[in-house]
Amino acid sequence: MKTLIYIPLFIGSFFTLKGGEAEKNVKSKPEKVVVYNSGAQIFRTAPVALVAGENKIIFESLEDGISPSSIQAGGNGNFIITETEYGDKMPELEKLKNPTDLKYVKLIKQINDSIGLIAYKLEDIAYKNEVLSIEKNVLLNYRLYKGDSRKDSLAFLKDGLTYLKEKLTLIYTEMHALKKETAKLQESKQGLQNRLNGIQTDLGDDNYNANYKANHRVVVSLLCDAPVLANLTINYYVTTAGWEPMYDLRTEGVESSVKLTYKGLVHQQTGIDWSNVKLVLSTGNPQANLQAPQLNTWYIDELKLKHADRYNQKNFNGEPKPTTTTTGDTYSDMTLSIDKEAQQAYEFVTMDDQQVQATFEIKLPYSIASDNKKHTVAVLQKDLNTKYMYKVVPKADVNAYLLARVTGWEDLNLLAGKASIFYNGTYIGQSYINPAVANDTLDLTLGKDDNVVVKRYKQKDKIKEKILNDDKIYSFGYEIVVKNGNSKSIEVQVVDQLPLNHSKQITITKDELSGAGYNESTGALTWRLSIKSKDTKHINFSYSVKAPKDLPMAVR
Repeated sequence: MKTLIYIPLFIGSFFTLKGGEAEKNVKSKPEKVVVYNSGAQIFRTAPVALVAGENKIIFESLEDGISPSSIQAGGNGNFIITETEYGDKMPELEKLKNPTDLKYVKLIKQINDSIGLIAYKLEDIAYKNEVLSIEKNVLLNYRLYKGDSRKDSLAFLKDGLTYLKEKLTLIYTEMHALKKETAKLQESKQGLQNRLNGIQTDLGDDNYNANYKANHRVVVSLLCDAPVLANLTINYYVTTAGWEPMYDLRTEGVESSVKLTYKGLVHQQTGIDWSNVKLVLSTGNPQANLQAPQLNTWYIDELKLKHADRYNQKNFNGEPKPTTTTTGDTYSDMTLSIDKEAQQAYEFVTMDDQQVQATFEIKLPYSIASDNKKHTVAVLQKDLNTKYMYKVVPKADVNAYLLARVTGWEDLNLLAGKASIFYNGTYIGQSYINPAVANDTLDLTLGKDDNVVVKRYKQKDKIKEKILNDDKIYSFGYEIVVKNGNSKSIEVQVVDQLPLNHSKQITITKDELSGAGYNESTGALTWRLSIKSKDTKHINFSYSVKAPKDLPMAVR
């Protein structure tokens, strides 16, 4: 009996009973944050004492930029979750410090509501622009307009160009209209913001921040058969955070492998500082369209420019699925010794390579302020399978560029990003890693090497013009000289080219290629040379062009 009496009194001390419901405000802080390239998923937990019957648990003072449709609730305990809802609560009038400012409260709320509505409209316009841009790119990249389809008739081409003109005109007209609408909305938004700033100045910053800031809240409705102590968890997606990759590429020379350090630059302006949170970086994008593409009917007997309508439902609901990560030892489990070599932050990262995305679980706790500044988080460090070679394209540039040809990089789940390059302890400069356009081998440019001297000469004795019946023949010859001034042998890839033609009246003949590989579709010539220290290699190649003598020609 004592226990039965004690529990209702204990619970009653925490709850306000309203119409048979027990309502309780709880304080919590971010415990785990999954940061995406755009946005983040926040996880919070709060211990609660529940009464028998209906309960409403209110998580308050939450972040700015919450996507209401992404909110999820769970926990441990004998209870049933019936509903979750999101809302902003403005300060109650009677709790304001300065009663003379009460007249501003309703006005401030109206302005904030209007700014929020404009933000939704701007977001909708951004999605429409994205759809139009995709449609435009599909049209412009169609093989007919790029000249890749050389067998099409002139009439077919004219019909296609007419269709292209009509579609592009419609697309640009709509994009222009959206641009004008965006400008008007931005102007309205700025006007409202200026008005809000004026009120804030009148009230004083401290008074405004203390009294007029909206309280973002998540309300979780529960049912219990009996009083119980439980842990309640919520997680939700916010738009006001993100991360981008940054790389360091270091090598001590051509006899050592490239060491890649993968870093994440995390930023957030949620209005809440992340203090000692469990951080997870994800390569996923919850804002991406989640509808699988479809193929429409493909006709070849008439011009039908159709493409998969990947955006037929402009449905951004901001619902990232819960991220599954590989667990490991936490920071509290570690034992440090003064005799132990200092460890690096990337040693405390676990990578989970999923089918759709990769996540990097940081085992060290991180604190990231809500200042929108970029905070560096170490992700991983990896020695890459590396083969070094030089690449020269003397027709365009007589410098020799040292390349690190990396294989097996697909397992690293790299994203496109800037890379700082260090060679032999010296900062070389910045490059850009873009795995989306790479093949099995990723070429990293480590800079120029002045010890490799490259020259390209015209062979005057092979540059000729002569008349043969009704044709004119132009002959050209070149010599490429590559000298290795290094103390060790090097591998060099030399690239040049032969011209291509679109006319049947013109014939191009390969006279001498010195063993070059030839690409029929691009005209590229490629030589692979092994050059010993202080040695020099010579490459000679020549070609001729035959055309009717009365046909104007642009040759060089």
